[in-house]
Amino acid sequence: MFLAGEFSKISRVSKRLLHYYDDIGLLKPAYVDPATGYRYYSAKQLPDLNRILALKELGLTLEQILKMINADISDEEIHGMLLLKKAEAEKAVRDDLQRLRQIEARLQQNQAADGMPEVVIKSIPVQPYLSARMIFSTAEELMQFVERLLQVVPAKVPKSTLGSFAGVFYGEDFAVTNNDAELGFFLKRAVKEPIALTDDCILSMTELPAVETMATSVQVAGSDLEFLSLGQIARWIEANGYRIAGPYREIGFDVANISDLSEAIIEIQMPVEKVEVQNLL
Repeated sequence: MFLAGEFSKISRVSKRLLHYYDDIGLLKPAYVDPATGYRYYSAKQLPDLNRILALKELGLTLEQILKMINADISDEEIHGMLLLKKAEAEKAVRDDLQRLRQIEARLQQNQAADGMPEVVIKSIPVQPYLSARMIFSTAEELMQFVERLLQVVPAKVPKSTLGSFAGVFYGEDFAVTNNDAELGFFLKRAVKEPIALTDDCILSMTELPAVETMATSVQVAGSDLEFLSLGQIARWIEANGYRIAGPYREIGFDVANISDLSEAIIEIQMPVEKVEVQNLL
């Protein structure tokens, strides 16, 4: 067995913490010398200490840990809890990185227009569209729907039939919550039957109407930096005497074959029309 100081070095836990765990009944020494009061620990106690520290890292209080230890929670159960915590931490890191990318892009956009996406004017024909229109309560819900689309549709629609991913965003203003959006895929030819995405969501065939004048801009940064292209389109609209004439579209090229949507090639399409200048004379 090992003195508390020795066990502290082995376990990489302070002697003071070991004494505290002893005092509250969380981890008792294997033996206490009645003459000296010295506390001795066994290497066999390392799994118990590691279990306590793992539960502490999960955010549990010492009182909660004591109850769980007394309930004899298994290492497998703790491992499952750790995996959930790991997933939460990884998501937090991804969210922080995404915010940093957006901050950097907005600052760059303020500094100069050089290097910003170019605006191209197109005439867009009627396009067959396999889609569903929904109200998404949160941005996370919308992204989960997109991920589900990218998993299910390419597996059910032949590659020769499937076109680009497309989203149409309705509403009078930008909405983080309760976003009215239609999401799906362009089709090179019609599909015979609707496709069930989930038990309560069916993708059906429709058509996106033709747009005579569409201001478009392509970016390689995923949809989280779409404001770069939208900003360039806005500058073009003001400079050329146009106005917005309908809901804008996001077209994702080959998104079903990439693992990281932040690297997707996205084309923003904004319907526009010429503003008639009134003769005031």
